[in-house]
Amino acid sequence: MTKRRILGITAIRSEYFLQRPVFDAIRQHSDLELALIVTGAHLSPLHNYTVREIEKDGYPIAARIENLINSDRDAARLKGAATQLQIVAHLVDQLRPDWLLVPADREESIVLSMCGAYLGLPIAHYGAGDRVVGNVDDMIRHAVSRLAHLLLTSNEPSRERLIRAGEQEWRVHNVGSSGLDRIRRTPTLTSKELAAELDVEQIEPEYFVVLQHPLSSEAAKAGEQMMLTLEAVTSLNAQTFVIYPNSDPGSGEIIRVIQEYSSHPKVHIFKNIPDVAFINLLRGATALIGNSSLGLMEAPFLKLAVVNVGHRQSARLHTENVFFVDHDVAAITSQLNSIRHDPATKERVSSCSNPFGDGFAGERIAEILATTPIDGKLLNKDLTY
Repeated sequence: MTKRRILGITAIRSEYFLQRPVFDAIRQHSDLELALIVTGAHLSPLHNYTVREIEKDGYPIAARIENLINSDRDAARLKGAATQLQIVAHLVDQLRPDWLLVPADREESIVLSMCGAYLGLPIAHYGAGDRVVGNVDDMIRHAVSRLAHLLLTSNEPSRERLIRAGEQEWRVHNVGSSGLDRIRRTPTLTSKELAAELDVEQIEPEYFVVLQHPLSSEAAKAGEQMMLTLEAVTSLNAQTFVIYPNSDPGSGEIIRVIQEYSSHPKVHIFKNIPDVAFINLLRGATALIGNSSLGLMEAPFLKLAVVNVGHRQSARLHTENVFFVDHDVAAITSQLNSIRHDPATKERVSSCSNPFGDGFAGERIAEILATTPIDGKLLNKDLTY
C-alpha cells in the first residue's frame, strides 16, 4: 500500500510545539509520511531562529520560506502572507500531497488552505471551531474551516459550534488538544536540572512565568499593556521568567518593554525556551501571567493558575484555573496574591476541570488522515444550510 503524503506548515514557536505530537504520530504511522513547510518567525534571528528545533527533531523540510517582515504595522502580516502564498502555491502544485494539514488561525493557515481549495487537494484543519473574540486570527480560523474538508477540534463545544455553523457532522472530529500530548510526553526535570537548562543560579520555590502577546485590535497599546503587566508582577518580588511574544504587530513594543527589565535582579528574559525546559518551568510555576492560549488549553492539565490579562482569549473556552483581569496593576497584583495565599482560590485551581482531552490527540489525527476515504464525497464540500 502506498503511503499517504501529508504536507504540514509551521511558522511560530508556540504553534510548532503544539503540532509536534501530531507530526510525530504521522511520522510513526505505517501508512503515512510527512513533510513540512517552515516559514515565518522560525527563520528569524529576532525569534531565536527556532527552525533549529525542527532540524533537531529530524522532520523532513520540504521548503523554507522567509516571509516575516520586521515591522509593527498591521500591513506587515498581510504583505508577508502575500510572499508566502506565491511560494507555497508553487510548492504545493509540484508536490500534490494527499493531505494538507493546516493549523489553527494564522496567515500561513489560510495560505495553505487556499492552495488546497484551488488545486482540489484535501485539507484537514486542526484547531477548528475555537472562539477568540477581538483578534484577526479568530476570523482567519473560521475562514480556514470553510475551505477545509475535515475539521479537527480540541474540545466538544468547538465541534458543536462548527456543526451549528453549517458544517456536515461527519466532517467534524473532536480529537482533543495536542498540547496535552506535549505535556504528557515531556520528561520531568529536577529543580537543579531545570536551573541548568535555563542557565540560572536556582529555581526558587515560588516563581511566575510571563508570556504576553499583542492583540491585533489593540496593537498600538501593546507596549503600554506589557508595562502594566511587568510592573504588577515585579512588585511582588518573586522570581519571574519572561518570554518574548510572537511576531504579530505590536510585538516590537512588547520586546522593548521587556528589555527595560533586563537588569532587574528577579527577572530572567528569554527569546525562546526549549520545549522540555518550558514544560517543566510551567509544571512548577505559581502562576502563568499574560494572554497565551496555553493558559486556557494546556494549563488545566497541569493544574496551573493563570492570570489572563486583557481581551485576548476573551470568549474562548476555559476552566476554573483561569482568572480574567484588565490591564491594571492593582487588579493583576490582587489576583496574584489571591492565587498565592487564598485557600479557596488554591482549591479552585487544584480541582479545575479539563475539557481538552487525554493527551492522545496526535494518534487520533494520524489515524483519521490514514483512513478517511479521499473521494468525491470528501472533496465536494457542502454545507447543511
